[in-house]
Amino acid sequence: MFKIKKGWFFIVAIILIIAIYFVSNLIFKKNTNGYITEKINTGLVSQTVSETGSVRATDNIELGFKNSGRIETINVVVGQDVKKGDLLAKLNTSQLSIQLQESMAALDVINKQYDKLLNGATIEDIKIVEDSKNAAEDDLNSAYASAINTLSDGYTKIYNAYTTVNSIQSSYFSLTDQQGIKVIDNKNIIQNKLADAKSYLDKAKNSSKKEDIDLAVSGMLSIFNNVYDALKIARDMCDEGTYYSKVSSTDKTSLDTQKTNINTAITNATTSQQNISSYKIALQKAESNLILKTAKPRQEDVDLYQAQIRQAEANVSLLQSQIEDTRLRSPIDGKVTKINSKRGEVVSVNESAINLLSSNPFQIKSDIYEQDIVNIKVNDPVEISLIAFPREVFSGKVISVDPAEKIIDNIVYYEITIDFDGNKDKVKSGMTADIVIKTNEKENVLRVSKSAVESINNIELAQIKKADKIENKEIKTGLEGDDYFEVISGLKIGDEVIIGKK
Repeated sequence: MFKIKKGWFFIVAIILIIAIYFVSNLIFKKNTNGYITEKINTGLVSQTVSETGSVRATDNIELGFKNSGRIETINVVVGQDVKKGDLLAKLNTSQLSIQLQESMAALDVINKQYDKLLNGATIEDIKIVEDSKNAAEDDLNSAYASAINTLSDGYTKIYNAYTTVNSIQSSYFSLTDQQGIKVIDNKNIIQNKLADAKSYLDKAKNSSKKEDIDLAVSGMLSIFNNVYDALKIARDMCDEGTYYSKVSSTDKTSLDTQKTNINTAITNATTSQQNISSYKIALQKAESNLILKTAKPRQEDVDLYQAQIRQAEANVSLLQSQIEDTRLRSPIDGKVTKINSKRGEVVSVNESAINLLSSNPFQIKSDIYEQDIVNIKVNDPVEISLIAFPREVFSGKVISVDPAEKIIDNIVYYEITIDFDGNKDKVKSGMTADIVIKTNEKENVLRVSKSAVESINNIELAQIKKADKIENKEIKTGLEGDDYFEVISGLKIGDEVIIGKK
């Protein structure tokens, strides 16, 4: 009996293990439907450049501005000792300051609009939209009332046309010739169309449905055109054969007048039809605006404003960075050895303005590939590993970027200089250094794996998994990191994107 219980125990244990395995896979596994997915979240986007360099004895470094402009102030003199971060010179920033103020104002507007979206419309705003909707309804009702008057007037014009043709046919035409047959046939057409017009008009007047008025206007337009064609044929017969001299000029003029009247009826009915269509559109728009004003904010609207806020914040940060770049600061502790520019002069990008001699005895020189050099700037932090000291990691900072290229094995490189606090007693000139330059990073930003983004004709796309469907979504990215892109718009927290296949 004990053996049987023990056997069941093992069976139940195995079943539980299998069940836990499948349940955990169901809950946590992202490799569904043949794809590997990732949920969008916030985090760090870090951009680095890795290279090797060598330790060199310190020499003069030439400092230049990152932007071109007119020098506003120079704060040092030759021979002066400076500390890292000291302001050496400054460019004029009046235009950038104006742009920054405009960008900050735009950011403030977007934030206020976002707050307004979340808070919903005010009673006053809703009242304005309600009034607009009521006015649109009144305009449409007036257009329908005017259309009925237009149709009534058109019916009268058809009646007068029939009376005139009937009188002229009775006075001049008979069934004895071709002209007479045509006049009688077209008189009958006008008579039939008069009856059809009466039917449309009565239904439009007596019905409570606006669709019946729409149908009447459309039908009457067709009738007016038929009547005009019949009048034209009758008028043409008056100028054929013996009828040219037989029909009086007064009667001919009367037919011409009826043609003009019917043509006016066509114009008026067309105008009524167009007015009704325009007022329908206006009413639909007003009703949609009222629904939008009274509805809770849609998630897509919230996402849109959040994306616009991030973009506006990025513009502010960019301008603040550009203004900071107009300030030439000492990247190291050292001594001013030469001043190459004067106040008021216009300097170009990276043109040597001030020369410094570092207080540290050693620097690191490294050649950077042309594709990577565009991401590197002065003051970028650097992690340094010397092969001679494998257990130590030194910190440093980029202090200059040589604007002149170097051709090595037919490949373009640019030399950078890195200042670092190494082991002064043991570091030797010529030692090899592995460097990792942190060119840019943003913390707590919306990010997506680089493998999830595809660029087609300069349009960035990501595939989003929704239920059992995969949708292409156009997105906009910001900073490109080593592993992630910063997401500016197109994605939101929780979206599940495709990053590969099983």
